[in-house]
Amino acid sequence: MKAFQKLDNFLDFCWAQISRGKADKKSPARYPTFVTSTLNGFPSARTLVIRSYDRKNNQIEFHTDTASSKMLALEDNPHAGIHIWLPKVQLQIQMEVIVEVKVGDITIPYWRDVPSKSKVTYGTIPSPGTVLESPFAYDYTSNQKRFAVLVCDIQAIQLLLLGDKHIRAHYKKTTNWQGEWLSP
Repeated sequence: MKAFQKLDNFLDFCWAQISRGKADKKSPARYPTFVTSTLNGFPSARTLVIRSYDRKNNQIEFHTDTASSKMLALEDNPHAGIHIWLPKVQLQIQMEVIVEVKVGDITIPYWRDVPSKSKVTYGTIPSPGTVLESPFAYDYTSNQKRFAVLVCDIQAIQLLLLGDKHIRAHYKKTTNWQGEWLSP
């Protein structure tokens, strides 16, 4: 287990794990849990794939179908949570984010980079979450108009490293990412 004595080194370790998740399809960091609030106030969690990250601007991006329930939730409340659990290094990453939703022509450059076999998941008929008569009573279509990019502006990061003695820290955008140690 790593024993971090400096807050900056701990945050660097976090971003290295996120970077690995983007590069390595087998890394659990590639598939974080994304949490929004439903219209009736309950949390709604689902797994998404990190499409890009930008440490300099403290952003993480995901793609989604504009007809998905998360889009309704984000229209009502753009605040969301991201949770990443990395069992190999025993690290939990929690993020508080404000989500900017990009749709329409602005997403065309992103759409060009989506693999053909993945494009068909944006435009499913009927829309995601629709009740079906049987498990396969839907069709895949490729529809750029149903494609959205979720740009998550990170507001806070909380890290918990498990070990003989746990290490926990909290970082906030409002303090220019100057972390503070927390009791685990």
